[in-house]
Amino acid sequence: MNSNDLIRCEDNLVTLDMIAALPVLVRDQRHRDLYEEVVNSILNEERIGHKFLDGELVAFQDDELMQGVVEPALKLLISRQFEGAQKSYREALEQISHEKAGNAITYAGTALQETLKALECKGNVLGDLIRDAKSKGILGDRDAPLTEGVQRFLSWSAAERNQNSDAHRYSEAPIEDAWLMVHIVGALIVRLTSGEPRQPVQANK
Repeated sequence: MNSNDLIRCEDNLVTLDMIAALPVLVRDQRHRDLYEEVVNSILNEERIGHKFLDGELVAFQDDELMQGVVEPALKLLISRQFEGAQKSYREALEQISHEKAGNAITYAGTALQETLKALECKGNVLGDLIRDAKSKGILGDRDAPLTEGVQRFLSWSAAERNQNSDAHRYSEAPIEDAWLMVHIVGALIVRLTSGEPRQPVQANK
């Protein structure tokens, strides 16, 4: 079995885990980079929905969205300031790879919360953080449909998970919904971390 045959075993989680773990055994960074480059080339050639990014093997479905949204979001969150947000965003991708859509949606929402907290917005829940972000000019009034949609998405997912428990014999949200949330949150994180104000800062009353 050659490397291409091994990587074609996409449904074999053990195989993917082996591929993901191998760079840890290589001390030389140049060799790790070369390994990831070769593996990414094979994965792309075989149209397998995984890719090495910053040393981790992550799952994706649409390469255009991966390059336009997910990768920029992860790269922007790599700084220590956004450590909590990056951890949650990566966990959302990890949950998708394990077909746990509800968990992925929750972690994506947490990534957005952690991003707002890193930008010094105050609040214990997403709604409060978004309101404070508006007062600071980080979000604008025209962003309301998007942020309200994210909040409703999270509430809907939570309700689905509560109602569709194992006792009810229903599955949770489809994986496509998890990808939708990850892409929306990723695009919003890219915007939030750009540093460009969305509206004038509200004066304290």
